[in-house]
Amino acid sequence: MENRLKVWCAGISDQVTPGTTTVVEGAPGTGKTAALDDLAARWEASGRHVVRARGSALEGDLPFGIVAQLFDMVDPGLVPPEALGALQLTAPAAGFAVLHGVYRLAAALAGTAGLLIAVDDAHWADAASLRWLAYLALRLQRLPISLVLTVGTGERCDDPSYGEIIAACHRITLDNMSSDDIAALFSPAPAPEFVAACLDATGGNPLTVTRLVKALAEDGVPPTAEAAWRVAQRGAEVSSEVMAARLRRRPAAVVAAAHAMAVLGPSPHPDVLAELSRLSPVELAEAMRTVELLGVAGPAVLDDMPAPARAALHLRAARSLRTHGASDRVVAEHLLETSPGLEPWAGEVLDRAAQEAVNRGDTSGAARLLWRALREPVANPSRALRLLGVAELVGNLPGATARLREAFQSNEDDVESAVALSYALHAEGNPGELTAVLSGSASARAHLAVHGLAWQEAVPSSVALDTPAGVLHHVMVGDIGADEAVALVSTETTMSALTSAMILNLADALDSALTVLDDVDRAQAPALRALTYVMRANVQRRKGDLASARADLTLAGDHLRQDRRWLAISTWHAALLADILLEESRLDESALVIAEASTDEARCVWSFGGLLTVRGRMLTARGDDHEALEAFLAAGRHCEGWPYRNPAALAWRSGAALACAAMGDGERARNFAHEEVELARAWGAPRALGMALRAEGRVTAGMPGRTLLEEAVRVLRNSPARLELARALVDLGVVSRRQGDTSGARACLRDALDLAQKCGSTAMAARAYSELVATGAGPRRMRQTGPTALTPTEHQVAALAARGRSNEEIASTLLMPADAVEGLLSGTYRKLGVSGRLQLSEALDVD
Repeated sequence: MENRLKVWCAGISDQVTPGTTTVVEGAPGTGKTAALDDLAARWEASGRHVVRARGSALEGDLPFGIVAQLFDMVDPGLVPPEALGALQLTAPAAGFAVLHGVYRLAAALAGTAGLLIAVDDAHWADAASLRWLAYLALRLQRLPISLVLTVGTGERCDDPSYGEIIAACHRITLDNMSSDDIAALFSPAPAPEFVAACLDATGGNPLTVTRLVKALAEDGVPPTAEAAWRVAQRGAEVSSEVMAARLRRRPAAVVAAAHAMAVLGPSPHPDVLAELSRLSPVELAEAMRTVELLGVAGPAVLDDMPAPARAALHLRAARSLRTHGASDRVVAEHLLETSPGLEPWAGEVLDRAAQEAVNRGDTSGAARLLWRALREPVANPSRALRLLGVAELVGNLPGATARLREAFQSNEDDVESAVALSYALHAEGNPGELTAVLSGSASARAHLAVHGLAWQEAVPSSVALDTPAGVLHHVMVGDIGADEAVALVSTETTMSALTSAMILNLADALDSALTVLDDVDRAQAPALRALTYVMRANVQRRKGDLASARADLTLAGDHLRQDRRWLAISTWHAALLADILLEESRLDESALVIAEASTDEARCVWSFGGLLTVRGRMLTARGDDHEALEAFLAAGRHCEGWPYRNPAALAWRSGAALACAAMGDGERARNFAHEEVELARAWGAPRALGMALRAEGRVTAGMPGRTLLEEAVRVLRNSPARLELARALVDLGVVSRRQGDTSGARACLRDALDLAQKCGSTAMAARAYSELVATGAGPRRMRQTGPTALTPTEHQVAALAARGRSNEEIASTLLMPADAVEGLLSGTYRKLGVSGRLQLSEALDVD
């Protein structure tokens, strides 16, 4: 620390010799003044004379200002008469007599010992002084005088005398400090991590570095790796102080431009910047160049302003930005720094900006804007309260329901407040009020259909078909067909898009459902993101793409852990995960997921019926037919509270039929299966009908049973449900083998084995394989390559690429860097044995 300036200035003094002109050039803070200090100290220590001056942007118009500084302490008896005007700042012009008189004075001072003339920041020197310095520089070789000037890198000076000096001088350039330079300032030797933190905090600027080193020493911070984290905060404080001091020395135009740029941020609107700085285009351009040269910007500049002046500048910025068409979000950020009640339009701007923040999922930003909006005298209190409550609801902050209830009670005709309050009640697990809250209008009542998918108490007695939510209600009830439902979907809003995706999913328009879900904005609350991924997983599961379904469930789980209030979503997530684990032959893990999700709270939501159905399948796989039947019947009893009978949503009757048949109760089994077939025919989508026909075929003896299974296969071949087709093929193969049709059985079982392996269902593949072996066919190796060799992420990326999505669209959908997509695709091509995107669809069996 004690020798830090000498360490930095070492070598400069050796380059300065009598009879020469030297210019030391460097950016602000690189040590130009320190170099002069060191040089002056060396000359004085050797008994030679030293005179110094410093240029200033504030004194550039003062004739002979630098000359007067240099010789103001000289014995008046040594001053030639013709030089008096220059030293007393009374010389009318830099005529020859004056210039030569000052030159004679310098020569007299130099004598035989020598003289150092040092001028700091010479680029700011006045024209008369620059002319004298140029006059002196031409005559130095005859005198024991050394002229040393410092100038700022990039600083502008158009005076011809300045150009003449620069052209003929010896130049030394100062750079920023390296890690080794910084390390040399500490004793004992600092840790590399500590040095790196200092370099990051200062950029290696010598002035900032030395001040930071001093501040750290004063704070008692040791130069260790463990203390490196303390450097950043202290470095920011020191940098701010340096920037503020640097700016204070500049003219008013530069200060005004710096303040305007700091308020407006990077890439400011040029007209707004001109209005805030109040400078002409020429003045502004020059001031901006200086500001960029100094590197002064941002909080450091604003923090140095008095609070009232800073607030006034933000208000002017808000007015100007609004006039020039800036977004509400940008204008509102400036309004937050001002006092309320200054502009009649402020409340509306803050309100709209808050709505935008809510839509982006920025709950804390929305809350900050809304708290401020409520202080505006002309703000809409009901709307602001609603938006604030929505922000708190999305952010899982306390008080959301109370805030939304207040907004609703202040204006019960406000549909948006009613809807927002309904979702707060849903999140709290309090469905009892939903009907009363949403009874005000038809558009509000339509949301009951959405809540009814979770809560029995919210199921509407009647709902129109004029909204996707209303259509979904009728789909679940089963009183309209698949074709009619698909014709009524709409994706205007996020909620309508999600609802329409459910309808498309149930109607077997699975690729269309995925397209809708891929286009849903992912910048939403965690609960909506989780719902989107759960729905994607459900679609992928129905397609038989278990790897993609598993990947989507992983993403959904990450979001659900951020917000655990949405029981219907988390229960649905658990049911899907347990089902996929069954397909992977991981029965114990499936049972654990089911047990953990079977809470008392979950038993109140519709999706718990799906969890019970998966439990029945898990028990069937274990051979516990009695417990399996109880699980399927429990699912049926659970669903009795809802009017939803569409088997495309929940096919518990098929499972019950198979369990009854396994227990020898054939008549009951056929009743369950036949009822599901009739319901599925009314709905009209092939997946549900094929699954129901398969169940009825399995519980029906003889040729009628085989006929039903053949029909199930025909129906499922026309659907995207590949895994359900594999199941039907296995059952048809088993029946065909038992009836002596060995060749037909082998054909079905080979197709089933191939489909099961492509889908990633090890359980179904193992059953198909064992049944194929039972036909007497020679055993063949199970598939080790193809889609089952892909990781979940590779499978997900490949599936999107196969559907025509670009790398950028895939990256946006899966929230990953675009360059990572190409790398994943390259690995996928190798595993699948394809050459590019055009072959992915066939390799993955994607329609």
